[in-house]
Amino acid sequence: MNYWLIQAIVNQIKSKKMITNFEEITKEMTEDEKKLVPLIIKGLSTKTKVNPIKAADIVNAINENKNRYGIKLFSEPRLRKIINFIRSEGILPVMGTSNGYYITKDRNELESQIESLTQRAEAIMTSANGLKKFL
Repeated sequence: MNYWLIQAIVNQIKSKKMITNFEEITKEMTEDEKKLVPLIIKGLSTKTKVNPIKAADIVNAINENKNRYGIKLFSEPRLRKIINFIRSEGILPVMGTSNGYYITKDRNELESQIESLTQRAEAIMTSANGLKKFL
């Protein structure tokens, strides 16, 4: 995917609702973060199951070069926001495991990632439903 196409997608980002009690880390992508999307896509495109990259390594690499990229301090929660955007828009099939992030086209791996995301969403709903008992 070329830089200009990615930038066009980023520029059309629609406002998504922030998550209550997590507004600071779930707020809409900043202009600095939008600048990083093509860079993160390019970097992730080189990562496979055999050479994944940890979130901390991505954040450190970006922060070490923040002046070059013309951004302020970058964090792991904001990286997750960008990864979520990349997945949600169907730009890249990003896997996130305890070993790090990487790209795959393997159907079984994708199904596993989808199952993991679904299980996490269900666990959060279970917690929310438990708290409703106190209302």
